[in-house]
Formats: sequence, C-alpha cells, structure tokens
Amino acid sequence: MSQRRLFLLLALVFLCVGCQYKVPLMDTPVDVSGKLTKGGQPLGTVTLMLQPLESGHMTPLKVSADGSFKGTVVPGKYAYFLAPIENSDTSVFNGVDASLKEANMTRTVTVQPGQTSFNVEL
Repeated sequence: MSQRRLFLLLALVFLCVGCQYKVPLMDTPVDVSGKLTKGGQPLGTVTLMLQPLESGHMTPLKVSADGSFKGTVVPGKYAYFLAPIENSDTSVFNGVDASLKEANMTRTVTVQPGQTSFNVEL
C-alpha cells in the first residue's frame, strides 16, 4: 500500500473516531419562574438578562407588568441587568437607574440544578 493511501486511511479512521466523541453537556437546563421587584414593589415590562459567570449562556427573561418572569436557564451563577423588551413601550425601562442596565459582578443570582424559582430584588 502506498504511503499516500495509508495516510488517507489513517486520516479517515481518526476522523471517524473523533466524530464519535461527544462533548459533555453542561447541567440540564431547568424551567424557572420568579418575581422582579424594586423596593418591594413589582418591576415589570423589562427584560431580565442573565449573564453567565461560570457555566450557561446569556438568557433573557421577559418580565410581565406584575413583575413575574419565567424561562429556561442552565444552572450556574449569573450577573444580571435589565434591558428593554423589543417592540414594546420603553417608559418603565427608561426610568430604571443606569447602573441596572449593565451587568455587575456583585449583583448576582445562582440557579441550582433542579431549582424551579428565584426572585430578584433590585
């Protein structure tokens, strides 16, 4: 067998073996719900953005007018901030303090595996 054929055969074997390797998934995502409040009062009509600090991925949670939210989150530690809801009235968001419109490493929430709810007090 020529060196070229041997090389191609080995490359094909390594490729097939490599394609069978599966990257382990992070923790199983969990469905969560909760309430966003400021000074004990519901804050709604905004998006609660969860920025991962460990594992997970950026997760937007749409907050209803009554302050409630729900969504699917990969367990982990998140910094959070607020963003406007696309194509909606931004008057509530415009009234939010500018410091709440960007992630802050000291303002965090942790979602544990199997956790189904958490609340965020601003």
